[in-house]
Order: sequence, then C-alpha cells, then structure tokens
Amino acid sequence: MSLKRPVRFRNSLTLRLTLWYTGIFAVFSVVAFFLFYTLITSVIQEKTDQDLLSQAGQFSAVLAERGIEAIEGVAVFEAQAAGVKKVFFRFLYPNGQVFSSSNMNYWKDISINKEAIAQILGEGRRVIETVSLSGSKNQVRILYAMIGPGVILQVGQSMENYRRIIDAFKGVFLATMALLIALAAGIGWFMARRAVSGVEAVTLTAQGISGGTLEKRV
Repeated sequence: MSLKRPVRFRNSLTLRLTLWYTGIFAVFSVVAFFLFYTLITSVIQEKTDQDLLSQAGQFSAVLAERGIEAIEGVAVFEAQAAGVKKVFFRFLYPNGQVFSSSNMNYWKDISINKEAIAQILGEGRRVIETVSLSGSKNQVRILYAMIGPGVILQVGQSMENYRRIIDAFKGVFLATMALLIALAAGIGWFMARRAVSGVEAVTLTAQGISGGTLEKRV
C-alpha cells in the first residue's frame, strides 16, 4: 500500500503539471492568433480603403478636367477591367438618386446609405462602411465621397479574395496549433516526470526513515 501511494501521487502531480503547462501554452497561442488576426485584418482593411480613396481621387480629377460623361466611361472601363464581381461604381445626386453606374447586376442588393450621404453633405467628409451580401459570406467595402459639385461617388470593392487569405490563415493556424499543443503536452509530461522524480525520491526516503531505516538521509 505504501508503494502504491507514492505512485498515485506522482502520476497525479505529473498530470496536473502537464495540464498546466499545456493550458498556459494554449492560452498564449490563442492570444498570439488573435493579435496576428487583428493585425492581418487591419492591414487588409487599410489597403482596401486606400484603393477606394485612390479611385475616388481619380474620378474627381477626371470630372474636373473632362466632365460627367468622361467619368461614366471611366467607371465602365474600370469595372470591366477589375471584374464586375470585384468592384462597382455609382454616381449620385445629393438627394441620393443614381444617375449613372457600372454594371450592377451582381450588386443589386447593395442599397444607398442615406445616413452616409447626410454625413457627406453635413460634415463634408468621406464615409466608409462594410456591407455583407445577402445569401453569401462575401463582404463589400464601400466608400461614399463627394468628387465634384453635386456629384457623390459610391464605390464598392469585394473582400472575397482577402477573406480567402484570412480563411487560409485560420486553417493553417489551427492545424499548427493542434500539432504544437500535442508537442507541448509531450514535452510537459517529460519535464513534469523529471521534476516529480525528485519529489518521489524524497518521499520514499522519508518513508524509509519513518519505518526505522535511520541511516538514510533526505
């Protein structure tokens, strides 16, 4: 009975140390994933917003130099070049009425945000928002901007390609984390066994002394 008790104690302590080691490693891994995920999504969003603002600046310059008809032609060309499912353009009057646009067959569920137009007219600043397409995981980053007197641009860019990058990152991270946690559990078990072996030796020696073997030292 005396021999079984130290064994049970050793195994219990080893298991607890291993669980603590693995749990702490898992928590730090999740925190690292969250930080990397936040960084990646922030960089992607910033890159998308810069593209939208660049397009708004291009249309503003074309409107100032060549007029309405020119920007309508540029909008059709840009949408066709990028892909009608990748980007769209709408030109609005200050009351929100659309007077020209690129091919909107794929984007027919995207409405006009009246609050964004009100902010543009009232505060004179651009408005950027993210909209989810109905029946799809795809999201669209949309910019509203005044590009000329009485002309508001609504330009949207699909986030599908970026979403695939993020999904791939998630898959790689989860697979890597599962492997690392399994490895951490193995290493933790080995280290815990090494640490507990000293405690076990002291315990056995103490039991021997208490049993009458006084020549032993702890």
